[in-house]
Amino acid sequence: MASRSALNHLRSRRAFDSKHTAATIAATKRTLFCSQQPPQHPWHSGLKKGDKVYIGMSGGVDSSVAAHLLKSHGLDVEAVFMRNWDTRDEYNECPSERDWRDVQRVCQQLEIKCHEVNLVKEYWNSVFSVALDEYSNGLTPNPDVLCNREIKFGVLLEHIGRRRSSPGGWRFATGHYARTCPLGCLYRGIDGRKDQSYYLANVSAQALGRVVFPLGGLRKVEDVRRIAAEATLLTANKEESMGICFVGERRRFDKFLAEYLPQNPGDILSSDGKRLGTHQGMFTKTIGQSAGIAGWQEKWYVYKKDVRNNRMFAVQGRNSPLLHKSSVVAGPVHWISGHMPDLGLRGCIDLDVQIRYMQKPQRCRVSMACEFDNRDIKQQYVKVDFDDPQFGVASGQYLALYSSDHCLGSAVIH
Repeated sequence: MASRSALNHLRSRRAFDSKHTAATIAATKRTLFCSQQPPQHPWHSGLKKGDKVYIGMSGGVDSSVAAHLLKSHGLDVEAVFMRNWDTRDEYNECPSERDWRDVQRVCQQLEIKCHEVNLVKEYWNSVFSVALDEYSNGLTPNPDVLCNREIKFGVLLEHIGRRRSSPGGWRFATGHYARTCPLGCLYRGIDGRKDQSYYLANVSAQALGRVVFPLGGLRKVEDVRRIAAEATLLTANKEESMGICFVGERRRFDKFLAEYLPQNPGDILSSDGKRLGTHQGMFTKTIGQSAGIAGWQEKWYVYKKDVRNNRMFAVQGRNSPLLHKSSVVAGPVHWISGHMPDLGLRGCIDLDVQIRYMQKPQRCRVSMACEFDNRDIKQQYVKVDFDDPQFGVASGQYLALYSSDHCLGSAVIH
């Protein structure tokens, strides 16, 4: 018969193992049950009448229709509006104030509660300042990917959790064109012109498991606009916002960044070292962008940055091999499942990749480049070999990896 101390040791050992293997078990479940194709059940599967759903609303038609669909299914809906930016435009009005008014009007129309959350400080610290630092070092970050990971599906979900006065489950919804499942898998939205899974590829599986995307199975023009009109939503005819949230649509991005980063003029050189012109700072142009060299019949494009010597290099014509890359190294990789897919005997796996939003999926082979532990967190870097050389690949960009419609994760290009 085992002694009491031995039994206590066994219980504590089991508790330790249970705690430290929970993440592994969750990752295994996602691997086993998240297939290449999205689940065929509707977005509201598993939700019943009266269930609490918070929806992040932006003041646009997409989140308005998503809120309408949630309410139409008898759910207890409450809207949350994030204020991430707080500067005035040329009309001395903050665009977020206009959007907040639209959210309030739509919520009044739908007879649902709404409240505003001020996340300006969190956005500045976790998104904008990070992006500024990367721009100043000649990189090309994606603030929208950072915002989804750190703010909308990070800090905002924590805020909602603290706000809950009663125990019980709740879900979170947005107007994104993507699909997910309760296990936290991520899939493309069916509208190829609007699919936003690229922007969500760095969000954790834990967050995605709480999320519903009512628009994931709809098309913007054919379905969402029609639903908005039929429901007479006040935002039915509102124009779509396409700019980065803190820049807006009326301003040039490099001019905006110049308000926060010091200009540091340097030379633009040809591949053989001839001086072509001057740039105003490493942040003003990205790889594949026009170099702005006047007086030539054929355009010059930036293909390389020498940050240490504050120089850019340009080449004529978009078809130049210097503007195309056959492979990249990216990492650390955020695998939504929690671990890398099996590479098999070949040591690589064939996948689809996107290096920017709205890009047509590109075939590639993914293999391990290196792996190391950083503060007890395993970080993996992968080598991505493109079937077809890719134009304008810039360090700092996010690439997203897919198996058919199933988004596996993302990584930063180096």
